[in-house]
Amino acid sequence: MKTWLAMIACAIALPAGAATSIPPGKWSFVFPDAKGRPDKPMRVYTYRPRNCDEKCPLQFVLHGAQRNASEYRDWWELIADNYNLVVVVPEFSQRHWPRAAGYNLGDVENQPDPEKWAFSAIEHLFDEVREGRTDYRIFGHSAGAQFIQRMIVFRPDHRASVAVAANPGWYTMPEWRKDRKADAFPYSLVGARVGEPELRRALERRFVLMVGEKDNDPDDDILRKYDDDIKRTQGANRLERGENFFKAATAAAAELGAKLNWEFMEIPDTAHDPPGMSKFAAQILYGKK
Repeated sequence: MKTWLAMIACAIALPAGAATSIPPGKWSFVFPDAKGRPDKPMRVYTYRPRNCDEKCPLQFVLHGAQRNASEYRDWWELIADNYNLVVVVPEFSQRHWPRAAGYNLGDVENQPDPEKWAFSAIEHLFDEVREGRTDYRIFGHSAGAQFIQRMIVFRPDHRASVAVAANPGWYTMPEWRKDRKADAFPYSLVGARVGEPELRRALERRFVLMVGEKDNDPDDDILRKYDDDIKRTQGANRLERGENFFKAATAAAAELGAKLNWEFMEIPDTAHDPPGMSKFAAQILYGKK
């Protein structure tokens, strides 16, 4: 009887499912997020150098609006070999995370439970593949950069040691006060599910915003440009919008008395280039090689 009770106790103490070990080389698997949205299974693309053990850094990469996770994995393959790190690229499909509301904005408006936000899926996936690691690093480009810009505020308890966002198209501005006449969420934090406490904590986490020097075309085909609110408050192109967002974040940190741990980097001679920005991001995350 005692043995049987001990077995039950051990079963309760163990996680609901075994963690997924990422094998060497290119691979993919389906992640059913039992902690968040099991109704939205996610294909995850990975790459692990053959000499990489559980001590290698875990690098999450977030794709753009085309949802082309496998391409982003391939763009990071050589980087992974050079820096000896494991790459994990979750695919937020149009089917399960439709349009910008489902992906870029984290599906927060439809979900009062934070564990069901798209942002939380990253934390749940980290638990699945961590292999004893206590943190990860994360990079996102374009729509994926928008995702990260919002994730760090909506989930400031994330376990990313550093988050890098490259070439976001537009932002949720760091303004939480209704009396400042800011446009409501998703253009600012006014009316959002998070506010001043989360923003304060987010400003003190390490975050790097990268914008290409030549990503300044106001007529770019995939830029959100037919929105007067964005053009009025954020700027006409990605470069202007990034500069204005960082200025607003700097001002917010000063007003809140928070230690700003954010950086803004203008990448020379570069436009909206996922592979190119990935290489620059790797230097920020791991140093030059």
